[in-house]
Amino acid sequence: MIKILASHFLPLLLCAAAFAQDPTHAGFRTLHVDASKVTGEIRSFQGVNGPPSPLMAGLPNLVQQYKDLRINQVRTHDFMGPTEIDSKLDLANGLLTWLIPDSAQRAGVVKAGNASIIFPDWSADPEKPESYNFAPTDGVLAAIHASGAEVYYRVGRSWGANIEPPPDFDKYAAVVKHIAMHYNQGWANGFHYGIRYWEFWNEPEALFWSGTPEQFYSLYEKTVRGLKSVDSTLKVGGDAKALPSDEGPYREGFIDYCAAHHLPLDFYSWHTYADRSADPYDAVRLGKQIRELLNTHGFPNAESILSEWNLTPDFTDREKARLQGMDNAAYIGAVLSYLQDAPIDHAHFYRGDAAWMGLFDLQGKYFKTAYTFQAMGKMLDTPQRFAVEGTDSFGFAALAGRSADGKTVQILISNYAIPTGFKPNIMQIPPEALKQLPPLPDSSKLKFLPPRTDIVYRDNAGYNLTITNLPWGKKTFSVKRYRISDTQNLDLVEETSGKGGTLNLSSALAPEAVELIVLQRQ
Repeated sequence: MIKILASHFLPLLLCAAAFAQDPTHAGFRTLHVDASKVTGEIRSFQGVNGPPSPLMAGLPNLVQQYKDLRINQVRTHDFMGPTEIDSKLDLANGLLTWLIPDSAQRAGVVKAGNASIIFPDWSADPEKPESYNFAPTDGVLAAIHASGAEVYYRVGRSWGANIEPPPDFDKYAAVVKHIAMHYNQGWANGFHYGIRYWEFWNEPEALFWSGTPEQFYSLYEKTVRGLKSVDSTLKVGGDAKALPSDEGPYREGFIDYCAAHHLPLDFYSWHTYADRSADPYDAVRLGKQIRELLNTHGFPNAESILSEWNLTPDFTDREKARLQGMDNAAYIGAVLSYLQDAPIDHAHFYRGDAAWMGLFDLQGKYFKTAYTFQAMGKMLDTPQRFAVEGTDSFGFAALAGRSADGKTVQILISNYAIPTGFKPNIMQIPPEALKQLPPLPDSSKLKFLPPRTDIVYRDNAGYNLTITNLPWGKKTFSVKRYRISDTQNLDLVEETSGKGGTLNLSSALAPEAVELIVLQRQ
């Protein structure tokens, strides 16, 4: 049951009311927001992998859904053909078979993907417009543009495509250069999209690159110089590292090569999945590591970009319910809240569409996870941020803000807890896929982020929320609560009103759940 009290008590009485623990709600978290103190601006981390247009037959068009979720960036990774220069998809590829077990569907993806790459004839002249197959990519990027999102262009190849280095690095760089010209400068009947971010490759230490680190550095050097020759203000970086805690040639080696050769590195990108920990604070801990690494290796101004993240990377059927359900929805809410204070500049959830690990079903309907993104998108309507006292870094997270006109205050509370008895669930590559790959690194020698050992859950059965110094003085205001839970999909669960500068509100909210509270001046 909700209690709403609005009054004009003396400041001493206000403080007492704000922080007193209601004995009937023992076990609830005490939260306090001072609505007179703006501490900053709520940042958007609504980026995703996966296009709003269907990347294979049977998937829905999601342009409107991306608008509704306020998706701000779309990373062009795993588009299975469009946006890629020289990918080759093979029906018998073990990784592709693992991802798409149905042979008929896989055959369709292979056929469409191979017909969609941008530079299909490697013997062609990269200086000539007729050498390019832009139409499939034109359509995909137009859909992203129509959704209101920014294109974050990943240069490289999709899962299950060829992984060997290109045969001619200079030609590859020239092709990338002309792609930028086509989409930013109108070359070859192109566009003026103003694509800012150009990310070089994806997870080179894992399943996307079979060449040497030295070859990788050389290809990056030629590619970044080609892009900068088009427009020096483009942001170019890489290398979308799969294991950001692991030292080596694709972390220190890559960064130090750029420093030694005076190469631009406008951002360093990396990935994290919580399959080893289920901990929503992992991204913040990793972000601090990467920020320190960049600062001490000559790139203090380089951005840090989390270009893939999710609760687990396991796309198989056994994890679908978890990926689409309330456990992940609450996890996402906590992560998106924690990112606000992390040294991370952009983030891209894997993934946004209706393909594997996506936010929507085949009819374009929302999974629980999509509702969390929608709720966080609504927080962008109240960007003037307030501090929320009483949260923790273990899963009980909250974000509060005020609209520019001072008429609306919103609070988003995410309550997540690592499942009791959780054990790491590491996805194993099938033997038939391993046969087609170069030798993988010895996992026993890799460095992973160690799990935290100090996580203790307390007072997380609900909340006692007090908001003081509301911006409308003595006026009346409405209070609406929207909830995401096992049985609710950002549904309006209570509507009432208050008056004055203070709100006291209590409600049960056990893990896993997300609640959006909206106050509006009448």
